[in-house]
Amino acid sequence: MKNLGFLFAANLAIWGGIVFYVFTLMKRHRDLRRDLDLLKETLNKESSK
Repeated sequence: MKNLGFLFAANLAIWGGIVFYVFTLMKRHRDLRRDLDLLKETLNKESSK
């Protein structure tokens, strides 16, 4: 039971990394979605000419 602090710190570090990774993926997804919408808009403008 004397290593409980290390176990807690490791658990906190792992979950912190997971949360950081998920937020990074969410931002990348949002950026890709924005780029895709811009591309669709550009293609629609080109096809309507």
